[in-house]
Amino acid sequence: MPIHYILYYQMTGQNLAINGHTVISSTLLYSISMKQNLGPNAPLIGVKGGRTNLSTPALILDLASTAQNIQAMIQHCQHTNQKLRPHGKSHKSSVLAQRQIKAGAIGICCATIREAEVMVQNGIPGVLITSPITSNAKIERLVALHQRTTSLMTVVDDLSTVAAIAAAHTSSGSPNHIELLVDFDVGLHRTGTRDADAACNLAHSIADTEGLSFVGIQAYAGHLQHIENFDARLQQMAGEAERLKHVVTELCADGLTPNIITGGGTGTYDIDHRFNLFTELQAGSYIFTDVQYNAVHLNLDLKVPFKPSLMVQASVVSAAHDSHAVIDAGLKSFATDGPAPKLHTGAPNGAEYRFMGDEHGAIVYSPSTNARLQVGDVVSCLVPHCDPTVNLYDHYHCVQGNHLIEILPIDARGNP
Repeated sequence: MPIHYILYYQMTGQNLAINGHTVISSTLLYSISMKQNLGPNAPLIGVKGGRTNLSTPALILDLASTAQNIQAMIQHCQHTNQKLRPHGKSHKSSVLAQRQIKAGAIGICCATIREAEVMVQNGIPGVLITSPITSNAKIERLVALHQRTTSLMTVVDDLSTVAAIAAAHTSSGSPNHIELLVDFDVGLHRTGTRDADAACNLAHSIADTEGLSFVGIQAYAGHLQHIENFDARLQQMAGEAERLKHVVTELCADGLTPNIITGGGTGTYDIDHRFNLFTELQAGSYIFTDVQYNAVHLNLDLKVPFKPSLMVQASVVSAAHDSHAVIDAGLKSFATDGPAPKLHTGAPNGAEYRFMGDEHGAIVYSPSTNARLQVGDVVSCLVPHCDPTVNLYDHYHCVQGNHLIEILPIDARGNP
């Protein structure tokens, strides 16, 4: 494939056409473009023991655990009679989204217009943008994206946004309606209408506006996801569910029965279905299960439903001190909004990770062991918060045991 064809796609995102005839589709060009840029570890794919020799820091994805997590959430939703529209902001990968769809998910949630554009570009159906799109530039992108797919939805929480989307849609001349959900605040206080009256007024505005369709309600209790005790989390969600139930009752009384009631997360995945409200679940982090969610009792019987599958692999670059070794993964390698990374493999028992700067971290030894790391040794760490950690990397290095099986581009990462 000539490199100028690939560069053409990377600059335009369009089919390559000669004399008006498509000679190479944008989808094929996209695939080839990605294969040409898998990073310095690409030669290790399929090499026996290739994982050990990775250039580090490297984001590691355990394929077996990932597949098990995907299947476990699908089975849960089948059991609770809910649909699953997992959140793509966790993995930011069209390939992983495709695997979730293949397993039974009905679509993918996205936090940004960029994430949605990447998913649609790669044929992902049922995309729901879960954060309000408000600027004129992004609304224009939303309308343009809507013309490329028949299954795109977004949320709104303000009348002015409804008017702006309607105006842009009218200007586009598209005959298809844009489907909107009312974002309702159940306590996170981030986005969403604050009470039932505001939610109903917004739903009426959508339903009464030409070119728009009211299809449902989003209610995401993000403030409850990391409450460690299951009973405490259940009790608080019960109160938030009552507020949501009131909104749904009011909408139904006004003749605006929501077809979709979406929300939930990994922390409340085994709670949300108990209120017979949510038609679908938009959990995301379950695919990885980071340090934060490892500390949460995710279900009533305390069984661990999901396995940690996402790690950062690092190498020891200095062993000059008896108290600790230094690895090449620091502040630029992990999200820093939560707990510290947790050592997973390669470190002596009892050792702990400590940040030591942008590029470096310390493996601090326990007084109970004399074991020490040497320069060149390899360790892996469970990531503290998966979503922002993933956004720091270009690729997943997908492994089975000590073998590097594939490298997947994190194609939806970056700024929106």
